[in-house]
Amino acid sequence: MSSDPDRKATVFIVDDEAVIRDSLGLVVRAMGMSVHCFSSAHEFIEFIERHDVSSPVCLVTDIQMPKINGIELLERLTASGWGFPVIVMTGHGDEALKQRAEALGATFLEKPFRPSSFEEVVATCLRQNDGKKDAPYQDENATT
Repeated sequence: MSSDPDRKATVFIVDDEAVIRDSLGLVVRAMGMSVHCFSSAHEFIEFIERHDVSSPVCLVTDIQMPKINGIELLERLTASGWGFPVIVMTGHGDEALKQRAEALGATFLEKPFRPSSFEEVVATCLRQNDGKKDAPYQDENATT
């Protein structure tokens, strides 16, 4: 994987609730990482189809979302060959849902959770990052 060791990690957050996106975005920024937030799985899919994405990145997605839920998003990413770590979170989880997410390679995080727990899970996932897409992620907000 070709990644710049000096490049900040990026966390993608997909959740249909603005308050969750905003709160998690603040935590990620406080961790010293870049963050991009999306209100739907469709919006995220469009983004990654238009941008090059590589390590170190991590996706955090809610499961319960309209149209494309978090599990469906994870299935689409897996089918497309994306290999970055995914954290799925939900306040409506059950054991079958957790097993489904984990079978697809995701880390499961049940709401509500403490910011410190979220930070720990994100840091662990980024250490395990083994993204399969090799083109460098280009942050359109970055200065060159």
